[in-house]
Amino acid sequence: MLANLQNMATLIATAVGIYVAVGGLWSWRRETTGKRDIELCQMVIEKFYEAEHKISVLRSPMSYVDEGESRKPEPNESEAEADRRNFLFVPLARFNQQFEFWSEFLAYKFRMRALFGDEAAEAFNMVDQSLRSFRAAAITRYQALYRNPNGLNAESSRHFEETIWEGLAENDPLSLNIKNAIIRMEAICIPIVRSSNKPSLSRRLGRRISFVWFNGLAGI
Repeated sequence: MLANLQNMATLIATAVGIYVAVGGLWSWRRETTGKRDIELCQMVIEKFYEAEHKISVLRSPMSYVDEGESRKPEPNESEAEADRRNFLFVPLARFNQQFEFWSEFLAYKFRMRALFGDEAAEAFNMVDQSLRSFRAAAITRYQALYRNPNGLNAESSRHFEETIWEGLAENDPLSLNIKNAIIRMEAICIPIVRSSNKPSLSRRLGRRISFVWFNGLAGI
């Protein structure tokens, strides 16, 4: 009788061991995939916070003539004309300095869309839209005023200035757009990042079954 009980216990223990092993394998696969998602989300949300800072630097009204000295000067420019044009070029010079960051940032869009859908892609689109608005305003203003300091009427000048420089417009649309993009991405990424602290269901069940069964065997 005791031998039969021991054989049965051995068979059940083996079955439990196989279940735990298979469950552990699937759990490992899910956790490996989950870990990649978590690492990606953590990186992307950090990039969004950095993007907000980069945009703020681009649009800072505190600008200096020497920031625009990367502009290629024309022959026989006077010093005063060179300084004026360099100052106009400052927003574009800043963007050129950040070009590598923005290329890397926007490259994450397609990976995030593949994993998390159009909502993730839309957050990138919102940032890209703000960048495009900034660049379009900076380029148009630069070209309009390059040869003629009075090349824009007051209304157009005010529009471009408010788009380029942060804080000039009431309820600054570009800043609000960036903040809303971050909120969208936070809604996707933060729950995934926080989930890394929770053990998987199969791991919890495996531990529970092993504990109950093998403690039960100790009583035989």
